[in-house]
Amino acid sequence: MKFNFFLAFLFLAFVSAVIIANIDGIDLIGCTELNGRGCVCHTLDRDFSVSVWVEGPETLYVGQTGYFQCFMSGGPAEAGGYNVAGRFGEMVLLDSFSYQNQYALNELTQAFSLPFPSPQDTIYWDFGYTASDSSAEWDTIYSCGLSIVWDSIPDPNDRWNFGPKFPIRILHVSNTQESPVTPDNFNLYQNFPNPFNPTTKIQFTIPSITLRHAQSDVPVTLKVYDVLGNEVTTLVDEEKVSGSYQVDFNGTGLTSGIYFYRIEAGNYSETKKMVLLR
Repeated sequence: MKFNFFLAFLFLAFVSAVIIANIDGIDLIGCTELNGRGCVCHTLDRDFSVSVWVEGPETLYVGQTGYFQCFMSGGPAEAGGYNVAGRFGEMVLLDSFSYQNQYALNELTQAFSLPFPSPQDTIYWDFGYTASDSSAEWDTIYSCGLSIVWDSIPDPNDRWNFGPKFPIRILHVSNTQESPVTPDNFNLYQNFPNPFNPTTKIQFTIPSITLRHAQSDVPVTLKVYDVLGNEVTTLVDEEKVSGSYQVDFNGTGLTSGIYFYRIEAGNYSETKKMVLLR
């Protein structure tokens, strides 16, 4: 029995050391096509059996933060890490699974390896990206994913690949314009931060309905539900004109767990998940 306790102590010490090393190691940044050659500390060659891609809004206003996800599947798929970087804008941390070095605000990487539920699954990381006024009409998010054999030993058994470049159109609103540019599509974005405690922000956009009626009011409701489908609160219940909106949700008094927020605007509806973590 004493021997088992000793082994358990050594295992916990080893895991703690790995996590601390991952969080503090600045060598984890600089792996995308923007600023590096991939995860070359594991293996020099990219592996196309690993799939990496970014999803999120394709248009942002200068100063606006969009909420994105970096997905990965394939490879050994026991655990994984990632890097995302933007040329002009600034990355925004959304969860405790990621790390941002103070000298590389345009890049995020994993704080520790994220396990795959099974080798057939896809894992992802949430992140934000704030459009910069130094950008031209287009900016790009670069990504890189690392699928590993989870033995804490960087070696050729691990596999990595670059994701396709993700272009973002940056809208610059001139002071001489008579009216601001309106969004092209309905969008409900991932809340920020997520997980949260106890407050978080939810952003959505209402597009122009037609060119002739660009400022038509649209009835909008935004509600929060618990996992049983019970309504927790109504955040928005009014008509809105075209534009981008942000509302705050305060989870004070609620228990930790998963909640859902749902928007209904005209014929558009969408539901997303958020996590309250105390």
